[in-house]
Amino acid sequence: MYHVMKSPMLRSIKLPKSTCLRRLGQSIATPQQWRSIFASKRELMRIGAQNQNQESPNLHRVMFKKRRKGLFDVFIFMGTVYACSLAYNHFVLQPLDRALEDTELPELPEEELPPLFLPFPMTVQEVKQAPYRGSDPEWQEFINFSQQPDLAQQVCHNLANLILKAVDKHPILSLHLGQEMKLRRYWLDVDFPLDPPPEYTQSGIEIGSDYIAWTTHPVDSMTVRKLQRALWPSIMTLSSISFFKVVVADFVDQISGIFGFKPKPPPSLEQILARHRQFIKGTKVPPTEGPPAGAQLFPLEDDVSEAKTIGFTSLNAGSKDNESDVKIDEALVELRQQFSGPLVAFKRTFSRFWKRPICHPPRGCITVSGLVEVDTAKAYLVLDVIAYWNPQLRSIDMESLTVGVRRIQLKKQSPRGDD
Repeated sequence: MYHVMKSPMLRSIKLPKSTCLRRLGQSIATPQQWRSIFASKRELMRIGAQNQNQESPNLHRVMFKKRRKGLFDVFIFMGTVYACSLAYNHFVLQPLDRALEDTELPELPEEELPPLFLPFPMTVQEVKQAPYRGSDPEWQEFINFSQQPDLAQQVCHNLANLILKAVDKHPILSLHLGQEMKLRRYWLDVDFPLDPPPEYTQSGIEIGSDYIAWTTHPVDSMTVRKLQRALWPSIMTLSSISFFKVVVADFVDQISGIFGFKPKPPPSLEQILARHRQFIKGTKVPPTEGPPAGAQLFPLEDDVSEAKTIGFTSLNAGSKDNESDVKIDEALVELRQQFSGPLVAFKRTFSRFWKRPICHPPRGCITVSGLVEVDTAKAYLVLDVIAYWNPQLRSIDMESLTVGVRRIQLKKQSPRGDD
């Protein structure tokens, strides 16, 4: 197959397709013609480069703005959301509802909150219980306990050891009687109560989920004891009376001194030393006339204030701040000296009448009471004990345990009178 050349010079020449370009060029144009063709081509490229260097490009600023959303866009958005919600409801929620309807779930019981009880004061009542009968389980426990003498002895021995441990841990008794303590002997008896302990009730308003009513609820005996102590502070009242008695007595002595009435003569030096020796030995000091020995260690109030004022003003004569501090110190010292006696009387009365609240024992407890004697390094200590043994728990009820000091017998005694 032959191709026809488009060049006018080679229209009549027909070459085969497989002829190489080099042979074709040699047969088409002469070297002079080729040089003129390439020279014209280089001239065109040079002219284009000059034109490109002469002409600078024009730059224009372009601002892109978002298209404003119209009402049509809002409708499209709302329609899309509505279609998605319909699809979610149809393909997700409705199958779940059908699955829940098909399965039967067990019914859970409704949790009922306990009603709120608001107790009213002054509504506590003591309710006495009926005596034990022979058919009661508590009385049957009493019969079984009475038929076991070994168990009764063991209960008494355990109670005596319990009292010994409590006395050994008591800080005041250990300080005055010594650290070495041991059980000497005990006298304990077992009694079976005929009546159960009383119970207490208190009235108030009960608020439930669907009602409000005036009801009565049982109350623990310990709560009743604490409530009575808070509402009727008899111990605090007695201690306050002792405090004011001493204050009034001191005030009367001061007034009598102003009007010229001489107070009782102070004790002599020999009496003060004798009382001091008896105090060290631990014996009771016999009462003597006149002010106490502690008051003789200090001068009268006027002398103390004058001496203190003279001493401090001589040391701090040029400082007003120090003078005010001295006056405050003087006032505090005077207050301490004036109220030291009333405070001692208040503490003595409070410690004498104060006792921890003791609750009633549980129903069906056996009473164990008597004396326990403890041997210490300096004296023999005899204690009154009242305890209750619970047959159900097989132990002593510690909340209702009562212990008191009956007598303290010193091992070494000295006469009160002086030779």
